[in-house]
Order: sequence, then structure tokens, then C-alpha cells
Amino acid sequence: MNPLTDRQPIVVGIDGTTTALAAARWAGAIANRLHVPLALLGVVPPIDYPLAATASAGTSLLDELKAAAQHRLEGAFEAVHSEHPQVQIHQIAARGVPAHKLIEYSASARMIVVAANLGDRFSTLLLGSTALTVANKATCPVAVWRGHPDRPLPDERPVLVGVDGSPSSSAAVAEAFELAAALGVEVIALHVWNEPDLLQWTPALDDWAMLATQEKELLSERMAGWSEKYPDVTVTKVIQKGTPTQVLLERAEDAQLVLTGSRGHNRLTGLLVGSTSQNLLHHAPHLVVICRER
Repeated sequence: MNPLTDRQPIVVGIDGTTTALAAARWAGAIANRLHVPLALLGVVPPIDYPLAATASAGTSLLDELKAAAQHRLEGAFEAVHSEHPQVQIHQIAARGVPAHKLIEYSASARMIVVAANLGDRFSTLLLGSTALTVANKATCPVAVWRGHPDRPLPDERPVLVGVDGSPSSSAAVAEAFELAAALGVEVIALHVWNEPDLLQWTPALDDWAMLATQEKELLSERMAGWSEKYPDVTVTKVIQKGTPTQVLLERAEDAQLVLTGSRGHNRLTGLLVGSTSQNLLHHAPHLVVICRER
């Protein structure tokens, strides 16, 4: 049974790695700014029978795994509590597959935070990973933390959000404004259009400059409501010709995190852009937040 039903916490997976500990510290900072609880989730994996022989005398392997998980949770708790003592922190040790448990908790979470190890950039395309599975299937926003373990906390750089008009993109915009407001930073709203794709689906246009102007106006319209809701958040609207993945990766270099919808259709091209979020997960230099419509 999921115990997190009273308030929506930020849930972060704890597996004993330095990146998971750094992700927990980042999640603690965000929970503090958003005034929500933090849940540290340690998962005891299923046990194959042949492994039972590796247990120490007088104990079962399950007992050892539970103790190790609890030890990791306590270490993460101390690290986060020392920085943000006012944040309510839950420690949860659960049995199961890590990705499955994180997806289960996403139903009642404000956000799931999962660390991506350096090797994930190269292995996930073929082997899969917890981070990739959770990002694809969780029902709440998923922050895939990748950065320097010694510098995990938010900073003054802007948050970057990709805007394409799809429902999941709108969810990413909403998340971007809430995070930017909590962190006191700027939002960079980026819309990317691609001329070759347009030609496949629309009549040939002679005045691409006019089209770019129209797209900029549409982007401004989509941002108008959010600027009214968050008047203290500075918004820079950028429209750029190119491919979404390439442009987002270039712009991500100067942002502290990048947000994108999990799946959407570009308003003009009608092409699926789910591959954009996948590419960001593999190649973005910093933290990536994947959003989908609830």
C-alpha cells in the first residue's frame, strides 16, 4: 500500500551511489522551496534462490539486503536533513523492482527524482535502465538527475522548457514556471521549427520570415497566461529554426535544467517528438525533467 496519500511529496530513489545521494540533496532543496514533503525510497530487490547461499551465518540474505537499504536511507536522510531541517522527510524501504516501485509511487507523488549514472548515457539504448523506464512510465513529472555530485544544489541559472503546443508540452510549461518561481530564476521558453518538415505537410511558403514571426506570436500567446499567473518570473521567448533535440541540447548548456513533454505533436509538422525527450535523457549535460499530462 502506498503511504503517501495525504500530501504529494517529492520521491527520490536511493541506491547507495554518490549520484543518488546528490539527487536526494537536490530533491531536498526543491522540496524546501515548494514546501512539500520528501520521501526517500530504498528498494530491496527480489532474491534469486542461488544467491541465498551468500548470506552470512545466522542471517538471511533478505535481512542483509534490508539492513543495507535502511543504512543507505539513513545516510541520505542525514545529508538532506542537515541542509534542510525544516523539510518533512519520510524513509521508505520497499521490496520489489526499483523502477516498478518508483512508478507505483508516482501515482501519489509531486515529482519522482532518479539518478542517472554516467554509463546510462551509453547503455540505456540497448539495455534499459531504471531512469529510462521511470521517465517513460511514471504518471508525474520525472527529474533525471545528472551532474557533479559535489555541486547538486540549484543555482541561479534559468530553467529551459521546450514548447510545441502539445498537452505534455503544456504540462512541462506549467512545471517550468512553478520551479522557476520557487527558485527565483528565469524561464527560457523555446519553440523550434524545421523548414523541411513543414514542406512535407504544408503548402510551400515563400516568406519564411513571416512564418517565423507568426510562430513567435503564437509562442507569446501560449506564455501570456503563465506570465500573468507568475508575474515575478522573467520569461525569455525564443523561436529557432532547427531540430528540437539539437537546439534544446545547445541551449541546455546555459540552463540548470531542461523540461520537455514526454510525447507530443508539433503544431505544424504533426510529427511525433517522443524521441526528443529520449535524446535529452541520454545526452543533456544537466538535469532533465520529463512531464506528461496527468
